[in-house]
Amino acid sequence: MSGGIWKWIYLGFCIDTLVMRPTAEELDILNDQNFLKLKNSLSEKIIQYLAKIERSLAEEIKEMPFKFPEGTFLKAGKISKGEQYQGLPYFILDYPRLFTQKEVFAFRAMLWWGHHFSCTLHLQGDYLQQNKSRIINNIFTQNALYFCVNDQPWDYHYQQNNYQQISALTKETVNQHIKEKGFLKISDYLPVTDWSEYESFALKSFARFLNYLQ
Repeated sequence: MSGGIWKWIYLGFCIDTLVMRPTAEELDILNDQNFLKLKNSLSEKIIQYLAKIERSLAEEIKEMPFKFPEGTFLKAGKISKGEQYQGLPYFILDYPRLFTQKEVFAFRAMLWWGHHFSCTLHLQGDYLQQNKSRIINNIFTQNALYFCVNDQPWDYHYQQNNYQQISALTKETVNQHIKEKGFLKISDYLPVTDWSEYESFALKSFARFLNYLQ
């Protein structure tokens, strides 16, 4: 084997070693025995909190005359979690929910670690198309509301390429988005520091979003 090849192997080994070497900050975390324990205990509290919100939503649904699309699951919510939404953990409550290839009707309560609590209504399919004009007119009665302008509905950050305030848009823009992309998502959020207010915020958001559909 020539000396040039050995040189490149050696350089590659050195580069790999440097890449794998933890930073001082990463070593501090590695040496912290309490960090993951706190994260795990907090994660359990978040799940319990979402379960409490689920129960409160169930009580509201029992009393409301709203007619949900056929197939919407109303008996219980679904709580899920993950670790890698843009590199950070997230927790989700979908309730009520309807997810099929053609139809979506879902209210999503979400906590994104380090960012916010959010509430989102996602509509797609026949229900949206049949009620589009009324929904568009209703959501423009509110300024404190975010509308998803993304090409796809699976992002939950509030940057301009995903959500924009409804006050910055027009009915024509919203109508064109629904026509081209086939979905509607409206949303609002609270900072994670407003923990104690989130249950009330979620219930009010749910009632407000459904009111736009009537």
